[in-house]
Amino acid sequence: MSGKSCGKRKRRLGKRGSCGGKRKVRRLVLVPLVTAVVLFSAIFVYLQAVIDPNLEDISRMRAEVLVTRTINRALSELFQEQTVEEDLFLLKKDENGKTELVQANSIAINILLTQLALNLQEAFRTMDEEPLQVPLGALMGSKMLSQTGPCADVVIKPVSVISTDFRTEFDSKAINQTKYKIYIVLKCRVKVMAPFSSRTFDTSSKILLAETVILGDVPDSFVQVPKDDILDVTE
Repeated sequence: MSGKSCGKRKRRLGKRGSCGGKRKVRRLVLVPLVTAVVLFSAIFVYLQAVIDPNLEDISRMRAEVLVTRTINRALSELFQEQTVEEDLFLLKKDENGKTELVQANSIAINILLTQLALNLQEAFRTMDEEPLQVPLGALMGSKMLSQTGPCADVVIKPVSVISTDFRTEFDSKAINQTKYKIYIVLKCRVKVMAPFSSRTFDTSSKILLAETVILGDVPDSFVQVPKDDILDVTE
């Protein structure tokens, strides 16, 4: 009887030992796995919170420079081909030859914008992708380390012209001089391809198209009160 009881005890101890070994193996597997998941999640959150916004800001600035440069080139070619700057203004003069009214020639400007949009669309289609290398320090948002570390390869590609419009402004330069300016406003769509991500965003460019100077009569006297001193004068 004593021999049988000893055998049963050994078998029970053996089972307990094997269960304890399995638990240790499970722990050895689970701990690195959980650590890896937590580390991956932390890296993902950091990329989304820090790296991703910085990459978007840098890409957007470079894209706006690229689009503006392309627009200026297309405008220069368009002016060389057909458009005369004076045709963009409508002038009304009095009997003495002095300018009474200046306004934008909306018909001529809209024709220009339509042709510009077509030329830009063709330029975007045939344009090579713009490579951009962004240092890791810049992606991390550090000013001191903005030019250090390995670089992330980013590709910028203008895709299309979304809309075109024009704005006019008056700018007083002297007592009897006023500048009348015409700006064009273009919105373009740009695609940015970075490691592990690809996105599109819109850029807006405001570019001076033409300007003219309006000369008026010189007044006998001229008084100008600075804005900061208006309250002092009225008190």
